[in-house]
Amino acid sequence: MFNYELSRNSAITYWENQPTDRPYELNGFNGTFAYSDHSLIPQPILAFLIEYFYDSIGEARRNHINKIPLDKINSCLNEIWEGPGSMIKLTHLLFDLRRNRTSTTPTNVDKLFKGYQTPTVDSNLGDNSVDIPKER
Repeated sequence: MFNYELSRNSAITYWENQPTDRPYELNGFNGTFAYSDHSLIPQPILAFLIEYFYDSIGEARRNHINKIPLDKINSCLNEIWEGPGSMIKLTHLLFDLRRNRTSTTPTNVDKLFKGYQTPTVDSNLGDNSVDIPKER
């Protein structure tokens, strides 16, 4: 199973070790965002944006950030960004959003699998629910 805390700690450690005194590198950026094309967004920021706009992107086109207007993206990033070193904040937000989205509460599980029987090797659902090839 994926360990969110281990992954979060690894990502935070990475960004803590990145220099903040180089304005041409992502962790040292000290300006305002004004992306003019979705393809120019760096992967670490894109991962955050996909989680942030998860509901707007929709089920059918899960990772297509192109559905989100650039002005919304720029506005979101400019509100969150606090200057050099802000990738740590963005990474914390990314993992919080992801954990909240993927948390399995009883209500989510009940809605998702209500009335659904999953056949397994040990279950007896194979007799009526699953086509099992007969030996010839």
